[in-house]
Amino acid sequence: IWQIKVTTEIEDTNKDINVTQDSFNMYISGIDTAGNIDNVSRSDVNMIVTVNPVTKNILLTSIPRDYYVTLADANAQDKLTHSGLTGVDNTMKTVENLLNVKMHFYARVNFSSLVKVVDALGGIDVKSDRDLKAWTGKDIKEGWNHMDGETALAYARCRHAYQDGDSHRVRNQQDVLMAIITKMISPALLTNYTNVLKAVEESYQSNFKSEQIADLVKMQMENGKAWRFTSYVMTGTGKVMKGGYYMPQTSLYYLIPDNTSVEEASHKINQIMEGME
Repeated sequence: IWQIKVTTEIEDTNKDINVTQDSFNMYISGIDTAGNIDNVSRSDVNMIVTVNPVTKNILLTSIPRDYYVTLADANAQDKLTHSGLTGVDNTMKTVENLLNVKMHFYARVNFSSLVKVVDALGGIDVKSDRDLKAWTGKDIKEGWNHMDGETALAYARCRHAYQDGDSHRVRNQQDVLMAIITKMISPALLTNYTNVLKAVEESYQSNFKSEQIADLVKMQMENGKAWRFTSYVMTGTGKVMKGGYYMPQTSLYYLIPDNTSVEEASHKINQIMEGME
């Protein structure tokens, strides 16, 4: 399997945003490796988390890894996943150009990150739409499942059990992230959030400051209002072809973006940012 790994320093692009009053976008980049988070690899999970702290709305927008996009640093087209080979900054800029929306923050994780985060939370509750067999050997039942880190990772990576493959996997990833956020904002975890962060501090990279996390925690503890989650998965048409920037002479599967879907994603993000439900 073709892959490349490099190590880079990620530019601190954090903006001076009041996260309890200002809407913001956080880009979640999940790379296809375990172990050292400093290694740069393909960005297989690409999700925008749009947060409006005033209306208490969170939108998860997923972009398929095979989306055929213009890479920001190369000004040439290839799979979105390949943008991660030159760092998360390139992935963020590529997506900004695609959707014409600003990415304010990023969180960069890998397989090990997910396992550690879920285990540090004491597991998460996720609803599956069918029975599955995880590679860990643990059964995932149709309905609600309490998952440890390894099971959550297996569920988030599963695609061969579904007819629509990667599209269903993307929805599973959204379910896992929503379960993580829901657990993190529960009263029991909010009072102990520093211990959770300490347990996973070397497992992820982000320009979201500890002070901003503390501000959000304080806001949630003071008003206790429930958050409303919505999600969207961008779509396209699959095509096997040559011409990608990294492997121009090799026939690969690409997902050609549906322009209507791209416009809809941008519209939904802007609606949440502007407080329009």
